[in-house]
Amino acid sequence: MTEPKTRTQYVHVNSKHRLETAENLANLKIHLQQPIKNCYRCFLKSFTIANHLYNIRSGENTLTWAEFFQAPGGSGYAHKDFTITIPTGYYTTDDLCSEINTQIQTMSGHTVSSDLNETPLNMSFTQNSSTYRVFVSLENGYGTKYFAPINRRNSIWRMLGFVDRQVVNLLKRKADDLNDIGVAITDGLTNAYAYFFAVHQAGTTGSPATLGGFLPSTIESPSGLFLTSDRLTSGGTYETRTDPQSFAVMATPSNVVEFIQFDVSRFSWVHYDANQPHYHYINDQNIQDIDLQLRSELGTLLNHDECGDYNLVIAFETLVEPVYSKEFLQAQANEAYTMAHTPERIIL
Repeated sequence: MTEPKTRTQYVHVNSKHRLETAENLANLKIHLQQPIKNCYRCFLKSFTIANHLYNIRSGENTLTWAEFFQAPGGSGYAHKDFTITIPTGYYTTDDLCSEINTQIQTMSGHTVSSDLNETPLNMSFTQNSSTYRVFVSLENGYGTKYFAPINRRNSIWRMLGFVDRQVVNLLKRKADDLNDIGVAITDGLTNAYAYFFAVHQAGTTGSPATLGGFLPSTIESPSGLFLTSDRLTSGGTYETRTDPQSFAVMATPSNVVEFIQFDVSRFSWVHYDANQPHYHYINDQNIQDIDLQLRSELGTLLNHDECGDYNLVIAFETLVEPVYSKEFLQAQANEAYTMAHTPERIIL
């Protein structure tokens, strides 16, 4: 297929020129005084940002777990979810563990049942200085308690090195409550159970149980960022997700313009340059208003206060319309007149 003849126009964007709002979200609205006409396709030409983003950010700063409690002599397990919210900022793993411990110690209502003898589960997060894995100690003083990390769309558990089968992933469950897990605990957990690696019995006073993430903690630097736009994409890019009914991996059309990989160390500049452009076809439309969003690697819309400013260049390839000179049009008219008024010659 022959590519049409195009010329390239560029839009340079500096996030410092944005309209300040109370939320200060990384969602830019750009108006072009002169529209870009007959846009054939576009792509991200370049992008620059400092690798100094918060690693605990708005919308990605919660830690949730469930506790299952049975009083002495009781039957069945009561359960309850607990969530703490970590203040946004930049944390080392040690700093994050300390903040989590502080939040847990100051929690109110940290009991599962109405039993007055129940005591809060004593939890403590630490990082091993050799393996960089995060471990959680669990100590219970009354009855029997089990503990299970809970993962919603965005959770700190992943950053702490806990893999998917070490958590109860609510995105892969049809049940709204956790009654089935309490039943499974009562029946006895085996390694054939789906949440065998996610549900742990707490130890006793002075003899805590310990569980750890399978992987080292990797919170110091993000893997990258997504640049998205509804106006500049047309369904040619797909992104995977978990189907809520079948739990199969599905790919659906996405508004992702580009994924910017962070391949430099912390506090260095990230410079993206499109050596192999990721084209988005606009179907020969006129472009006068552009929307651009900056999102985390999990798809969460970022806040400028947490990611800082950035510069980018969008390239637009526009169709070149044929241009005819005055002389060409006059010669074409003369030729047409001559052909229309010249008698046909028939040669026998």
